[in-house]
Amino acid sequence: MARFAVRLLIAAAMAAAAAPGNAQTSATPAAPASADAAMEVEKTAFLALSEADRKLAQDALSWLGLYNGAVDGGFGKRTHDAIIAYQSSVKAPADGVLTGAQLTALKAAGQKAREAVGFQTIEDAKSGIRVGAPLKILVKRSPDGARLTKADGSATLELLTPPVAESDLAALYAKVSADAPERKIAYKAIKPDVFFVVTGEEAARKAASGVEQPARNFYTRYAKGGANQGLRGFTFSYPAAQASEYDRIALAIANSFEPFPTSQTSPMTAANPPANPPPTSAEPPKPAPSGPVLVATALAVAQGQALCAIRQEDCPNLVIGGKPAKITRADASSGLALIEGDFAAAAPIAEGALGRDLVVLSVVGGGDGKRPTLTASAAEAPGSEAQRAIVVAPLEKSASGAPVFDRDGALAGLIAPIGEEPRRFASVAIAAPHAVIGARAIKAFLGDGLSAAPPSAPMSAGEIAAAKRAAIHAVYCNR
Repeated sequence: MARFAVRLLIAAAMAAAAAPGNAQTSATPAAPASADAAMEVEKTAFLALSEADRKLAQDALSWLGLYNGAVDGGFGKRTHDAIIAYQSSVKAPADGVLTGAQLTALKAAGQKAREAVGFQTIEDAKSGIRVGAPLKILVKRSPDGARLTKADGSATLELLTPPVAESDLAALYAKVSADAPERKIAYKAIKPDVFFVVTGEEAARKAASGVEQPARNFYTRYAKGGANQGLRGFTFSYPAAQASEYDRIALAIANSFEPFPTSQTSPMTAANPPANPPPTSAEPPKPAPSGPVLVATALAVAQGQALCAIRQEDCPNLVIGGKPAKITRADASSGLALIEGDFAAAAPIAEGALGRDLVVLSVVGGGDGKRPTLTASAAEAPGSEAQRAIVVAPLEKSASGAPVFDRDGALAGLIAPIGEEPRRFASVAIAAPHAVIGARAIKAFLGDGLSAAPPSAPMSAGEIAAAKRAAIHAVYCNR
């Protein structure tokens, strides 16, 4: 019974992976405000990746047995939990924000797991179904191509195409989801006239040949097409005793299933992920806004004072918090500026150093009457110490002046003015190198404004964002 309960949980996860939309939702109670803030930071960082990388990350997490949702590039509790679990497994800070090195290692691990079973896309000429299959396991294929089987017959993937005349999805669902003495249903769900999913376990039995066949799990899905397309589906069955090995394969098959492909181009699959398409340099030109425009991010360093990287000639009329502000001091050599405005007294700021594991806090959005939001972006400074004058991170233009913190929460630098809109993929900024004004230049500019960093435990991106939130301000230019 306990094993069947586990199967029920896995079945629900695979059904969620098959269902379009709402795949990342959760019925857990509302999290406290601090957890919500950390989750928002993680979501922003994840969505800053290209869509291809987001999907490959989820796919890799699935193959590592850490993620059991849809490979859709979205972010929710399942993706959050999976990233945390992965970071813990590699003994990295479990903050939910993948660094560039972690993402590279994750994708490599997922690719290794896919290659181990030979997971590749197949397209059945007769049915038109396109789906991923573990071709190192399912080595036998029927003459009509609709059935792939393991050499010993213990695992099978069958592509299903009832006659077009039998296109009543609800009637087929009622038939397939009915319990039987030797067939126990673990999970069943239907979206009327769209698709259904049924999973369960078939009891051990003797075949007609007299050979004992062990208990098997099965996953069945059917989808309904448009006019005169009928129904198409598949069933994947495998030994219940080897569920830990096969469950992730079943999930990968469900995520790759295309009953009615809309193009001839192979989709992203486990074995042949596509290269990232060339990003566009910028979004199409938009009409010039008439009100204040978000141009930079500032860090409060004292009562009524904030540090930024902006030039007076670029914006003579600053607005912060809805009130006028002004530059009282600037340093042309470093690009730093001290802004006077309605800022609360800031907590002491420690001096940090650029390194491989950094967090950039910047303000984004704020257009169309919406409030700007604080976002945390994972960043790293490549090269030797002498070369670390840049960080690589997915930043918007409004990250000009944004503070860069190390994992102790100490200030390692400020993002220098960003002159152009970032390159994008699917409207999301792509990671790129950005010049940084280092902590030494900041300390020289402020005088005694930075202190020595006290010993502390490494902080997550969410913890850094929560600790520094009150000191981060959106800088607008009233043109």
